[in-house]
Parts: sequence; structure tokens; C-alpha cells
Amino acid sequence: MAVTIALLIALSIARPEIESLTGKNERIVIVLDSSPTMNTQTSDGKTRWQHAVEQAKGILDGGGPTTEFRVIDTSAATATAFTTERTEVRRLIDQMSPKTSDPQFPLVNGRDSQVYFISDGVAIHNTPSFVRRISVFESANNVGITAFEIRSIPSTPLGYEAYLEVQNFGQPAEAGITLSGTGGQRINKTVRLATGEIYKDVFDLSQFAGGGVRAAVQTKDDALALDDVAFAYLPVKRRTRTLLVTKGNHFLETVLKLNNHVELTVADPSNFHESSTVDAYIFDRFAPATMPARPALIIGTPSVPWLKAPQGEVEKPEITSWSDNHPVMQYVSVHDVAIAKASRIDPGNLTVIAASKQTPLIVASDKPKWVMLTFDLDSSDFPFHVGFPVFVDNVLAWFSREQLAIKRSPGVIDVPLANAQIRTIDGKTIPSDQQLGKTVFQTGEPGLYAATQGDDRVHVAVNLANPAFSDVNRSVFKTDSKAAGQHYWLRRELWFYMLFAAVVLISIEWFTYHRRITL
Repeated sequence: MAVTIALLIALSIARPEIESLTGKNERIVIVLDSSPTMNTQTSDGKTRWQHAVEQAKGILDGGGPTTEFRVIDTSAATATAFTTERTEVRRLIDQMSPKTSDPQFPLVNGRDSQVYFISDGVAIHNTPSFVRRISVFESANNVGITAFEIRSIPSTPLGYEAYLEVQNFGQPAEAGITLSGTGGQRINKTVRLATGEIYKDVFDLSQFAGGGVRAAVQTKDDALALDDVAFAYLPVKRRTRTLLVTKGNHFLETVLKLNNHVELTVADPSNFHESSTVDAYIFDRFAPATMPARPALIIGTPSVPWLKAPQGEVEKPEITSWSDNHPVMQYVSVHDVAIAKASRIDPGNLTVIAASKQTPLIVASDKPKWVMLTFDLDSSDFPFHVGFPVFVDNVLAWFSREQLAIKRSPGVIDVPLANAQIRTIDGKTIPSDQQLGKTVFQTGEPGLYAATQGDDRVHVAVNLANPAFSDVNRSVFKTDSKAAGQHYWLRRELWFYMLFAAVVLISIEWFTYHRRITL
């Protein structure tokens, strides 16, 4: 017995291995598909992700005592180092979850490790040849919102409509569609959708008060909840109190008087004084010596300290570039506007909205807000274009009216507003960070958020609205036969059991000696 104990201790120090009992030294990489379709519910009530987690833990259980494991997801949110600590790997797997970012199969080395990919095969089809694929796919019914936005109506100032797109990715189904506003307004509709059918509609929001608008679709046995709701923001409608300062401009006065959403006051430059009741100013070939507290549209280039000083004139400048994505240029075409002459200016740090090769023609300042035309209306045919009233209304809307929400997808959200506070639609504050002049926060579900910083406010509509993520049945992914895991007799290295046996034998010897059995 003493010799056996000594041999067991000596052999355990050498850490022997018997592959049939404990397996061989190997490395296993487990790649989990974290795309949104993994949230799809299966027939047993679990999600594809939950089945994937079970498969991953099964691979952990099947590894040998000396097997090193590494876990990675396809959203680059989790990537561990190789370790034999299975408890830690399990903890990390339990912390992982599907993301809404575009999934990418990670770069892994298949030469010195076995790579298992657990997926439903919807978002990622192609994998390296050395990867052992494990499928958790099960076909499911899903009707989802693939597009939802509120957009302005060019022919109607402050008029808005809601565009909704719903698609059926499962069996034929009857879908209930609801649009609801913060003021209690509702629009209900029921449609019958065949497999693969897309329903598109435009809804009149004239009866909706300003604020958040929620779109929802309901169907029986829907397997993915993430695309059943979508949000948008309807700007609050109110008249803009506008002071036009001019010696007389028939074009401007007519355009502003015909705009039902403008409350107009006209003043002569000699009688101008600032007013706290004004939302915006329009200065025609005039500007006060000091910058006003309210936003202003300046026609022409007056020589005042707070504006760019003119550096000569340009004859017949031709508009060669303009910014379609700036709010004041929405639905405005200026490519064929004729200008007799314009002032030459250095834009500096201003935003150039339209320009010729020789000089900027429309410039804007964000803080403080103002827009300036480097030409006056008498030397241009701009007032005769159909886009001129739209341009004036866009400028006033940019000055003082609420803007439509910017669109984002769930995940990491960036807002173009520095040091902003993020709140949900019901006023709850959301943690955020600052990055390169933007405010960044994270959310995994659709919702409507408001970012505020001082007097500035930006609404953010977070929606999935992606047909690639709603099509939960787009898979040809199958489990590879070689992906079956191995199971070994022992769960720890052989030296552990040798030392354990040695301790047992020592205990037996001690017991028999003190009982005088071995004497």
C-alpha cells in the first residue's frame, strides 16, 4: 500500500494523460451568432438564442479537463481569451445577448483550434471551411414593421404624413395596425397579408397633436417582438412670430402673408428695435449693428461687425453646388436660379449651403442661428421659383420650430449634440457618454428619446425597421455531422484522481493502523 501511495504521488507530479479518459490538450473556439433574428421564439417557447446558449454550454461540458475555451460573438461585443476556467466562460455566455448591429463572422485561427459556430443561419451564411456549424434554426411566423417615418408635405406648410411599411415573412396572416399619438389620437386598420407580401400606406396626421407617434402591428403567433413597434416624432404645430425689417419688398411680404403658419409684423429699418416676443427676424438689405438675440434671415450683405464683410462683387454667378441635406434646402431646387450679381465673402467657419465657383451664395451659422443670402432678391429670379416660398418656410422652421426626429437603429446611438441629457418619452434619464462632440447612449429596443442641451433639443427615433433582420426564415444553415461533441469519462486531469486515490489509501492505512488491524 505504501508503494502504491508513493507511485500515485510520483505519477501525479508528471501529470499523465490518457486521451480516452481525459481527452487531449486542445483549444475550442465557440462563436455565437448575436444577430437580431436570434431573438426569434421557437415552438417550445424558448428563443433561438436560448437554444444557442444551451448548445454552447453543451460544448463546454463535452470538453476534456485540459481543453481551453474561447467565446466570441458576431457583434464584436464579447471576445474572451483562451481559458480552462469553465465557470468563468459560463458566466460570460450568460451575460451575452443578441445585438442589432450588422453581424460579421470574426477572424479566428482554425489551424490550432476547433471552431464551433452556433447560429440560425439567417444573417450569416458563409463561414470558413474549417468551422463546425451548429444550427438552432426553426421556421417561424413573423410580421414586422420594415419602415416607419413622419415626413413633411412640401405643398402644405407644417403639414405632415406618416409612411408605414409592413411585411409578412411567415404564413398568411391577418395583421392589426395601430398608430397612436400622445394626445390620445388613434388610427386603426386591419389588413390581410399573404406570405412575403408588403403592405405600404401613408396616413394623414392632421388630427394628431405634436409629440411622439407609435406604430404597432399585431398578429397571431408572431415570433419576433422587436419589429412589432416603431416610433417617430411629430413636431408641435404653432405659428412663427416673424418681424420683417425692410424698406419695401413685395415678394417677401406676399410670401410671408400667404403662409398660414407665420404671424407677420413689418417694420422699417429706421424704426427697428429688438422684441422679446419675436421668434425670428428677416432683414432685407439691412442688419442691426449688434447681433439680435433671435435667429435671423439676412437678404444681401450689410456691412455690420457680426456678419462677414463683403470683399467685392461677382457678376452673374452660377450656382454650381448646394447642400441637399441641410434643413433649409429640403424640397428646394436652386440649380436654375439666375443671379445678376452677388457679394464675394470668405465663409470662414460658416456652413456653405449654396455656392458658385467664385463665392458662397447662401451661408448659415449654427450657433447663433442665422442664414444669409449674398445677393438681394431684386438682382435674382429666385422669388419667381416655386422653391422660394418653401425655402423661406424651411428657414423659419429651422430657426424656431421643432424638427423631425433623427433615425437610428437599436444599439449604440450617437446624437449630434454635445453634453446632452438623454431622456425617454416618459421622462426617464438614460446614462450617456461624450465622444467627439456627440452624445452617445445605448439601447437594445425601439423607442423615442429626447436629447437636450440648454435650449437645444433633438428627438431620436430608434427602430429596428430592417427587412434583413425581420426575415427570420431566410436560412439554409444545417448542423454539420462533425460538430457532434465528444464526451470523456473524467472531468478533471488524471493527476487529480491520482492524488485523490493516494489520500484515500493513506486514510485507509491510518485507520487500519490505529485499529491495530495491520499489526
